[in-house]
Amino acid sequence: AKGDFKTEQRDDKRAQRHQERAQQLRMMMVLGMAEALSLNESEALRLSDKLKSLDEKRSPVREQMHEAMKTLKVAAEGEASAQGQVDGAVQRILDGRQQMAVLDKEMFAVLSKDLSSQKRAQLALFLGKFQHQMKNLKGRHGGREGFKHFQQLRGH
Repeated sequence: AKGDFKTEQRDDKRAQRHQERAQQLRMMMVLGMAEALSLNESEALRLSDKLKSLDEKRSPVREQMHEAMKTLKVAAEGEASAQGQVDGAVQRILDGRQQMAVLDKEMFAVLSKDLSSQKRAQLALFLGKFQHQMKNLKGRHGGREGFKHFQQLRGH
């Protein structure tokens, strides 16, 4: 029972950190869009509310993909119990990526509603740039470990 309590605490802390990161990311996105689209404060607040509801749709998909990646990592490390779960985990990740693409389209439709064509173009450019920056940030964060592993494989 003691281990279960510690696991619950760890899961609660992880969920809290995830929620805090999501709020920070949403704030960065809102500020960036407000600047890119020259929005006033009330427009930026409305945008923030829209993003929050869209994030609520994305969160379960992101979590499913995260769990599937954990399964793949365990299987890649040779854990026998995870070997039979590989195909299902790969499929969940691919399905999640498709769902995220649909949600990206929905996000653009919701955020661009009632914007002029110029503002829609600015929004599309901002979103593309923002996603690219976030991917690069994630890549750099885990990139050093991957690079060290690559060097070890090559014998350096």
